Amino acid sequence: MSYLEPIFAMNLDPAVLLDAQGIVTRANDSWTPAFGHSPNDLVGKPLMGLLPPQEAEHLGRWLGELKAADGPQSLHTSVRTATGEYRLTHLRATRSADSDAIWLIAREQWLADHEREHLRQIGHRWDALVHCLADFVVTSDLEGSVRTINREVPGIPTDQLVGRPESMFTPIAPEERPALRQRFEHVVGTGETLTYETQVLYPDGSSGTFESRLGPIFDGPTVTGTILVTRDLTRQRQAEEARRLAEQQIREYTVQLERSNRELERFASVASHDLQEPLRKIQAFSDRLRQKYEELLPEPGRDYVNRMQEAAKRMQDLINDLLMFSRLTTKEQRHAPVNLNKILTAVLSDLEVRIEENEAKIEAAQLPMIEADPMHMRQLFQNLISNAIKFRRPDVAPVVTITAEELPKQARPTTLRMRVSDNGIGIESKYHERIFGIFERLHSRGKYEGTGVGLAVCRKICEQHGGAIRVESDAGQGTTFVVELPLRQERKQQQHV
Repeated sequence: MSYLEPIFAMNLDPAVLLDAQGIVTRANDSWTPAFGHSPNDLVGKPLMGLLPPQEAEHLGRWLGELKAADGPQSLHTSVRTATGEYRLTHLRATRSADSDAIWLIAREQWLADHEREHLRQIGHRWDALVHCLADFVVTSDLEGSVRTINREVPGIPTDQLVGRPESMFTPIAPEERPALRQRFEHVVGTGETLTYETQVLYPDGSSGTFESRLGPIFDGPTVTGTILVTRDLTRQRQAEEARRLAEQQIREYTVQLERSNRELERFASVASHDLQEPLRKIQAFSDRLRQKYEELLPEPGRDYVNRMQEAAKRMQDLINDLLMFSRLTTKEQRHAPVNLNKILTAVLSDLEVRIEENEAKIEAAQLPMIEADPMHMRQLFQNLISNAIKFRRPDVAPVVTITAEELPKQARPTTLRMRVSDNGIGIESKYHERIFGIFERLHSRGKYEGTGVGLAVCRKICEQHGGAIRVESDAGQGTTFVVELPLRQERKQQQHV
């Protein structure tokens, strides 16, 4: 027996005797208290089985070098305990003097308290980091067996992945696995990091899209495993698909809208020509009938002619107002600097006769310059002032007040707020929205003239300028129309830059 035999048996450190192939032939009893292995658990098995898979190459090379070395040699590595934990260990070995056998002693590396505390804190920080990440973080050995994973894969318990052969490839859809294996082998073989997208197939049959980065884990210059950081893009891809479908629908709606606009233009043409031509004939022949044969007609006949002419006039007004409303949609906006004071003066001149007949009083503050369509601003003022005069209270002279203020610039361009107020009959709150509909009338034709288009035109004008209009009123308390318009049409300017 070798002179090392007593030392082997009595050593408080775990010791083994290895044959030339690195198989354990003897083990002392110190393995049990130190690492939890009994001697019988070790005998007949390769020493490499106690080391992490990535350390096998180092151990094999070290044992090979030991055969040619003169004297004991040392190796720092990790040794697995009976519970599966790996501990930092210092291996020291020498050749037997009378055979190819190798005597080896394993001594756990004890760290100073401050070193152990430092490593403990590092470990806690790492655990906190990977568990707070929304991404999956997976490490594997060189065979594709998962060693750690920071969260459970839906439908796949963690214990079905960690330590299982080739478990890195388990969640991947079957058709994606060959490509992932090629990437895995490439990373292990070259040490490069790859970025790619793949599909995951869950046990319930659902699938998900993931963006992944697969990179190497190094121990010095040697790749000892891989790390996978993968992010679930399923909801993002679903949102992108929903946005794509929405954009497609918008394009289809745009085509439909363009078609509708063309049809509206054709309608405007029909309204301005084809419909008005027979109407003019009705008016012309009714005028001739009245001029030439009025004295021959009995009283009922003259009444019929009057009614026919009044109906023709209402029809003419409806066609003209409808044509004007349609042109607001089809006509291209031509914005330019507009002096609202001059626009208001022109409108008051047009309404001079009506103002005098109703003894109306118009009070207007100084109005600012605004970028807008001049004709539309004229229509806006004319409709609002005409309504204020028209819907007067009996025996009360109309008073129309126009004020203006600039709202401070916030998320949108500086806004002009105008108030057109009157002392007329007012509007019940339940009708505040209805009055802006086309052809909406709250009173009979016999009481107040008009077609019910004016306020619809006002709203359309405001909306086309990026503004809005609303009403503040109560029955019998007068009415205030609040108009808000941007002073500058910034979007239009940007398009022409």
